[in-house]
Amino acid sequence: MNMQKLLTWITPLTLGALLGLYEILHGSFYVLYGTPAQKRDYPLEIVLGLPILILCLGGHWLIRRISHYNTRTIWITEAVLAGVVIYGFFRS
Repeated sequence: MNMQKLLTWITPLTLGALLGLYEILHGSFYVLYGTPAQKRDYPLEIVLGLPILILCLGGHWLIRRISHYNTRTIWITEAVLAGVVIYGFFRS
């Protein structure tokens, strides 16, 4: 596989989408196999993982289309967006 093609798909927002997928799977595991207290608390993780997954994949798709699949522009734009989100998270 071409390195540029790989870097086009592995970006900050796709890593964020993987984080959302992890939250969904983690919450699903505890809902299915957890203690009664965990079964009560972990559905929230599923509900919060879905928007993360959808927004990250949608944002990645939109940025790819706007930048005409230019790898450098995709990485710069997504890194700035991810940095703003992380900054806002730690400042709140």
